[in-house]
Amino acid sequence: MARDSAYLSPANRRGIARVLAHRGLALDANGPTVDENTVAAFRAALDAGADYIESDIQVTRDGVAVLFHDDDLSRIAGDPRRIDQISWSELAQIRLPLGQPIPSLKQALEQVPKALFNLDFKVSAAIEPAVAVINQLGAGNRILATSFSEQRRKLAVSKLAVSVAESAGSVRVLGLYLAYRLGLRGWFNRLALAVDCLQIPVKASVMVFGSAKFIDSAHQAGLEVHFWTINDPDQMRQLILLGADGLVTDRADLARQVVDSLS
Repeated sequence: MARDSAYLSPANRRGIARVLAHRGLALDANGPTVDENTVAAFRAALDAGADYIESDIQVTRDGVAVLFHDDDLSRIAGDPRRIDQISWSELAQIRLPLGQPIPSLKQALEQVPKALFNLDFKVSAAIEPAVAVINQLGAGNRILATSFSEQRRKLAVSKLAVSVAESAGSVRVLGLYLAYRLGLRGWFNRLALAVDCLQIPVKASVMVFGSAKFIDSAHQAGLEVHFWTINDPDQMRQLILLGADGLVTDRADLARQVVDSLS
């Protein structure tokens, strides 16, 4: 592992695999129950047995870090404006379809004080305000930093007051997979040193990550392997039996049941 991470300690793994609630828990078998990426969804996920909350950091026009996945409000609220075109005071007044507001990072950390967050730095402009909040609240031990961009993640981590857990970006994941396929163990191990885990799909193009051999290679290098976005209980079981360490899922309630049944 990149470091001794309390975030990924056995104490924070309640069962054979970790349950990471993808944007909280916003739906059940009948459909949406609350709005995704809101405090209500985060609380619902924890109540259902999630170990971690997965979310995304965007930034408002006036530099407030907020938890929201998309670059704009089109999909969620039917509003074409980008998050970075709206001030925090405006955004705080918007209600999503089921009535919840979009939370700032500060609100989420304060209002769900026991939650551990898996945070994706979606844009570079979000780094400074997000880091300021995390440092101000002393919340580094509650954070895993991730981004598809290696550069963006590393820049964010370099500004945090304490070392935090990290997940590999796209370029590093590609390098690790090539090293695995070519049997370059030393190269694989060197690439693994900078991060604590891989958060990956089961398959991406010709790259198949959901295999016992790939997962074992990651484990030998000290990495955990978390798969996204896994909502089918049968697939959850299959991945756990292959050795998956975590499931990023929209159905934290179902994942908790599967993990507990196999533990």
